Amino acid sequence: MTRAVRDCRKLLDTIAMNNEDAAIAVMKAAERIGDAHLKQQLLEIIQRMHQDAADLRTLRERIDQRA
Repeated sequence: MTRAVRDCRKLLDTIAMNNEDAAIAVMKAAERIGDAHLKQQLLEIIQRMHQDAADLRTLRERIDQRA
């Protein structure tokens, strides 16, 4: 496995982890918001962030399989 592949895998892991951490922070903020419409929008964003993190991890696994 080349250094570039290892660096790419590490970057994907870092981005996925950052997305999940940000989603948790947004979720905590959404819990404190009284505006139901805004809260729903934030929950949809949280869902997309988690899906993006899952997609990044899937991509990383594909890279592992090919390396």
